[in-house]
Amino acid sequence: MAVPSDPVLLDNCAISACVAAGAWDALAARYTLETVAEVESEATTGYQQREIIPPGQFRKQVTVHLVDAVQRLDAQASHAGLAMLDDGERDLWVHALAREGGWILCGPDIASIKFGVLNGYKDRLISLEALLSAIGHKPRRKLQEHQTAKWLSNQIAQIQLDEQFRKLK
Repeated sequence: MAVPSDPVLLDNCAISACVAAGAWDALAARYTLETVAEVESEATTGYQQREIIPPGQFRKQVTVHLVDAVQRLDAQASHAGLAMLDDGERDLWVHALAREGGWILCGPDIASIKFGVLNGYKDRLISLEALLSAIGHKPRRKLQEHQTAKWLSNQIAQIQLDEQFRKLK
């Protein structure tokens, strides 16, 4: 697998899993990592009892984008499904939708994956396992199932199948 050259947009679940697996520095050294302020807050404060990255270190390794209320409202006017996401994932998608150029998103939340698939972005979704595999990094601790390429592929297929059945009704 080739190392993706596009910026990698990360949610907190992917960040904390990477830190827990001892792979954060490897990921940060090989990719252009980006996120939004809400996710930064989650990742640097231990939100939901996840691993903490010191804020100074985080800002050196990750570009953080601000998302304001106007951007949220504009995006939600076109994409009602954003309301189903938690704050960090919502802001990450609001930012992604406004970007020009390439990007990929690593975030194993089912609601976020569903939003991406249903809005035509399935090819921009990537697992943490695939990112680490592309750089030849083996995590110190085994990744949880929802961080694997197989799990992501299965979720995308199920969402697409469910959508086809929904359209038939």
